[in-house]
Amino acid sequence: MHPAGTACMLSLPLVESEILDFKRDWSGSQRCLQTLAAFANTRGGTLLLGVEDDGTTVGGFDPSDPEERRIVSSVVDLLRLTPEVKRIPAPNGQVVFSLTVRSSPTLVPFQGRYLTRVGASNRDMTPDEIARRAVESSGQTWDGLPTSHPFGLDGNDPHLSPQALAEFLALSRSAVPYADPADPQRRTLENLGLVREGRPTRAALLLFARRPQDTSSGTGVQIAQFRDGRLLQERVIDGPLLRQVGETLDTLRVFLGVGYDIGDRALIEGRGELSLLERVQRAENWPYPLAALREAVVNALIHRDYATADRTQVRVEEEQLSIWSPGGLMPGISLQDLRQPRHPSRRRNPMLADAFHTAGLVERWGTGTTRMLRTMSEAGLPEPEFDEDSGGFRVTFRQSVLSDDRMALLNGRQQQALRYVLQYRSITNAQYRELTGAPERTASLDLKKMVDLGFLIRKGKGRDVSYLLTGSPQ
Repeated sequence: MHPAGTACMLSLPLVESEILDFKRDWSGSQRCLQTLAAFANTRGGTLLLGVEDDGTTVGGFDPSDPEERRIVSSVVDLLRLTPEVKRIPAPNGQVVFSLTVRSSPTLVPFQGRYLTRVGASNRDMTPDEIARRAVESSGQTWDGLPTSHPFGLDGNDPHLSPQALAEFLALSRSAVPYADPADPQRRTLENLGLVREGRPTRAALLLFARRPQDTSSGTGVQIAQFRDGRLLQERVIDGPLLRQVGETLDTLRVFLGVGYDIGDRALIEGRGELSLLERVQRAENWPYPLAALREAVVNALIHRDYATADRTQVRVEEEQLSIWSPGGLMPGISLQDLRQPRHPSRRRNPMLADAFHTAGLVERWGTGTTRMLRTMSEAGLPEPEFDEDSGGFRVTFRQSVLSDDRMALLNGRQQQALRYVLQYRSITNAQYRELTGAPERTASLDLKKMVDLGFLIRKGKGRDVSYLLTGSPQ
């Protein structure tokens, strides 16, 4: 066996995460193998041997060649995985031994269990999760599986709502001009690619069934409004997915107390193309851009994991609104990718995505998150925050960067500078020093941290560098 490769110096302190775990040594090999199996069943990850659980004390673990071969053989024989092995120098002069495995295209069992990684811990996969992974490994998707409902002799399915299908076709008129609501449902669904093995797919039932929850118990949106941590009101929205979009936005209109601006809508909304009649109608005054909220709701319903029993959840608070949907990002997509102008589109439910695209609710693949960023910026609001949380994906919209929790992240100088930017729109390093009395290096570090935390954006180069509030038009 060739000796393990050597990586760059380990930087401390370390924190366990979905892709990183620590063990003092290989003596607890069962727990080590459990962690590697969980990594392989999630996004891949690295196990560091020679690191304490708190991530700050490096005990050092530098196995001999025979011991290294024994460790790697255990992983290969028991998990059918081939780990990448490295020795990493630690600051105290000792060596940490690392084992890295990639995400596996098929499920990796360990002693009859299927484990997944959630945060910094391992847990058993649910039967729904195992079934979904089995479907994915077969080259199919959950939404593309045929249901047990055959069409009747007339080509219709009594589980489907003719009204929901007609509403969809009305939205899709430009994409499917030949479709007629009076046609048998089977013909319409075949033209839309929503029939498999002569039966409606799961996507068809989520889109058009009278009771989509019979196909996925987690379908539906739960919206709750809180004030000072106290629940004020909530509503659960069920029904076909396209109706869920409209009813969710209607409910948010009520929960957010959307008012109206009286005057010329063309001037208020910056829409010179409006007709004279449209110009004198009342313009809704949303605390967040309606286009950004609609995009977030549509994304949540298209890309969520319908194999789970959890609903999509919307939480409305005084200064922020968050939308959480079960199922994290698809493999190959990172949180950083979502902020790029164009990023690959990985679709968990391609049939649902195609249907929403046909209905005109999705413009181009891989641009939804950047449209949210742009519309919030154009409204002079902080950019939305994207996170993976509790086995799902969350987008958070904020009305201001000055919430108490956010301001607590800044020191006194930075808070003073932020108030200056709110008043004067921008600040330079020289202005920061004059305002706070900080030396140049301190000012540079303070401003960099404010950029890293998402309070400010940096504009310009060299002597022309200035800092603007995140979300400000540039």
